[in-house]
Amino acid sequence: MTRFEKLPTLAAVESIGFLLDDQFSLVALAAALEPLRLANQLAGRSLYRWQTLSLQGRPLRASNGMWITPDGAADAAGELHGLILCGSDAAQARERPELERYLRQQAQPGRFLGALGSGSWTLARAGLLEGHQCSTSWRCRVDLQRAFPGVALSAQPFVVDRDRATAAGGAAGLELMLQLIAGRHGQPLVRAIAETLAFELVRCEPLPAQMPLHLCGDEPSPKLREVISLMESNLEEPLELGQLAGFVALSRRQLERLFERHLQCSPARYYLRLRLVRARQLLRRTRLSVVEVAAACGFLSAQTFSRCYREHFALCPSDERRTPQVALH
Repeated sequence: MTRFEKLPTLAAVESIGFLLDDQFSLVALAAALEPLRLANQLAGRSLYRWQTLSLQGRPLRASNGMWITPDGAADAAGELHGLILCGSDAAQARERPELERYLRQQAQPGRFLGALGSGSWTLARAGLLEGHQCSTSWRCRVDLQRAFPGVALSAQPFVVDRDRATAAGGAAGLELMLQLIAGRHGQPLVRAIAETLAFELVRCEPLPAQMPLHLCGDEPSPKLREVISLMESNLEEPLELGQLAGFVALSRRQLERLFERHLQCSPARYYLRLRLVRARQLLRRTRLSVVEVAAACGFLSAQTFSRCYREHFALCPSDERRTPQVALH
C-alpha cells in the first residue's frame, strides 16, 4: 500500500464519537469507521480518532444479533468534534427522552451532529434537524416526513447540511465519511481511500442517460423529481412501484400518469434504464465482474441482467469493455 503524500498539516486531530443505539446496524458502523482508519494510515499520521459509545457504557446488541461492547459511556467521551448516532429501525416505536436530551446537549457550536440510518428519526424528534436537509432509511422515510414537516427530507443517500450530516445507512455511511474527509483534507486523499477499499466513486456522477427534466415539455412536478431521486439512490436494491408512489403520497396509477406525461414512459421502464446506465458505467470504468455489476445494479441473476442489457444496448455486457469509451447514452 502506498502512503498518501503532500497532505496539508492541520493543527488538531478530529475526534468523532459514534453513539450506538440498541439494535444499531453493524454494517453501517463499519462502513463509516473504515474511511477514518484509512485516512490515518494513508496520511502517515493521525488525522482522526474515534470511539464507540453507549448512553451508559454497557454492551448493546446490534441488529444482526451480535453483542458489541462500546469504548465507554457517552458522558465520559471527552471533547468531540462530531457525534454520529448509529440508529435503530426500532427508533420510531419508543420514546427515548434520555437519549434525546443527551443529543441536544451535544448540539454545540463547532461540533457536527450526524446520524446513520434511522438515527435521523431520533435527531428529528430531538428537534435537531429542524430547518435542515437530511437523509434517512427508507423504512422510516414516509413517517419522518409526516411527523416532522420542518425537516427537509432528501432522497439522496447522504446529506451534509451545515453542522448536520446524515446517511441512509449501509454503504451510504461510507460515502458520507468520504464527503466529510474531502471537506477537511481534500479529494486526493478521498480518492486514495476509495482506491484502497476498491470502492468506485461513480455513484456521485450524474446519470448521463436520464432525460433532462427541463426538456420534458411541461414544468416537471416536484413529486416526479423526488421519485427520480429515490430511483437514483436505490439502484442496488430497487424499490417497488408501490413504495415509490407511497413516498410521494400518490397512487400507483397517478405515478404512472406522471411519468407518461413528462417522460413518455412507465416508471418501471425509466427505473430499468437508470440501472442499465449505471451498469454500463461500472463495466467501462471498473474491474467488477459481470455478476458483481449485475448485483450492484439490482439484478437477481446475471442471466436476467445480460438479457436486459442486450435488449437496451444491443450489446452483451461481456463485450462492453471492448468497445471505445464514448459518451454514454
